[in-house]
Amino acid sequence: MNRMSKNLLFGVCLLVSTFGVARAGTATSVNGLYYTGTNNSGGLLSGGSQDSHWSVTYATANGVTDNSTYQGNAYVVSSNYIDGGWAPNTTTARWIVPPGARTAATGGTSNTGGDFLPGNGTTGTNTASYVYTLAFTIAGTGTGVATNQISITLTLAADDQASIYVNPTLNANGSVNSSSRLGSSITSAWNNTRSITLQNYDDGTHADNASFVIGTNYLVIQVDNTNSLIGSSSATALNPSGLLVYQVGTATLVSGKPIPEVGAWLPLLGALGLFCWRRFRLSKLSSIA
Repeated sequence: MNRMSKNLLFGVCLLVSTFGVARAGTATSVNGLYYTGTNNSGGLLSGGSQDSHWSVTYATANGVTDNSTYQGNAYVVSSNYIDGGWAPNTTTARWIVPPGARTAATGGTSNTGGDFLPGNGTTGTNTASYVYTLAFTIAGTGTGVATNQISITLTLAADDQASIYVNPTLNANGSVNSSSRLGSSITSAWNNTRSITLQNYDDGTHADNASFVIGTNYLVIQVDNTNSLIGSSSATALNPSGLLVYQVGTATLVSGKPIPEVGAWLPLLGALGLFCWRRFRLSKLSSIA
């Protein structure tokens, strides 16, 4: 198990221990929900660059479980390697891939914006799975499970199929325990974007399907690269795989109140700071007069 997987396992164990002592808190804000392929201010990263927010914390590929070749910070897919069948990049997000992705099915170079990865079939030794993880923060009062209502929406596309988790249970080797999956796997997801709502309450439209805690939380998306082959396959060729996550429609809500999307925090805080500075200057001038 590599260092990043160990850190994720440690973090989730802390979450489990927090649940065990039945602590609870009230959330006030959510931060760190970055779309794939963006920088700290929400701007788009260039192809071939690393995404510091999304990482691959576990991978099974080439018959090797916990394969370190494909673990670490994700890379942004270059526009000339975007597969023709994929949903296109958006104005706010770009496709990402695990480290180790190559620019060609045979040969090519790795970590330069390519999207060719191992993975064939849904069973057998040639299967491949890549666990993408985003750590985000929920601030609030108290500790432990957030008891007030939190709703997070996202839209994703993935090649070939994806499973969604929030603060999942991990197996001893660091892989994600499928029993903590939210709903069923999303299949044939490379050209049809899917809207997902993660929330800790049932509003009659969306189910109570996630538990959040005060502090660090983990959004985990396992992407299986099957090369559109079902069952066991003898094929070993590399083929395109990746993940695209962004948000449309309803934004993040805490107790029914909207939380600014990533990229809106800095302008919002800057405007607030300017407003406070102007009020301070006016009060100083008034006192002098």
